[in-house]
Amino acid sequence: MKRENMEPKKTRVTIVGSVYAKPGTQFVYRGRADQCESCTIARVCHNLESGRRYEVVAIRAASHSCPVHHHGAVTVDVIEAPIEMRLSPDIARKNTTITVNFPLCDEACNFFAACHPLGVVEGQKYIITDILEDESLACRNGPSPVLVRVVPLPEGLPRYTP
Repeated sequence: MKRENMEPKKTRVTIVGSVYAKPGTQFVYRGRADQCESCTIARVCHNLESGRRYEVVAIRAASHSCPVHHHGAVTVDVIEAPIEMRLSPDIARKNTTITVNFPLCDEACNFFAACHPLGVVEGQKYIITDILEDESLACRNGPSPVLVRVVPLPEGLPRYTP
């Protein structure tokens, strides 16, 4: 059995709009809304990192009224979601830690979103967990980018520094 399957992913308790409170739902946390300033439970809603992608993995019983989410809000458990993206073949190696630096390319490119996915924060470290089989893309700016799955480098993980 693979070691990665034996360790559960670290969950965080947070609050999301009831519309999003379904296991498997993914979202990118964008930060506080102005309406949150006077809320007594805002601290629980805003304990995530802005720009990161999360996935709801469990629903808790607590529900709340919310000025932002008109159908109310629900307490949930979330994990940082794995993300598929395209990287240069020079760095696309399974189990490698990378610092994401997005390529300089034209937003009009049909594949821009695949190389600049929502939920990946430029300058932050990620682990390439899988190289995914996929069709090769013709890139106008260099070698064809490879489809990979990445997860954010967990906080507190020892880092090698030469």
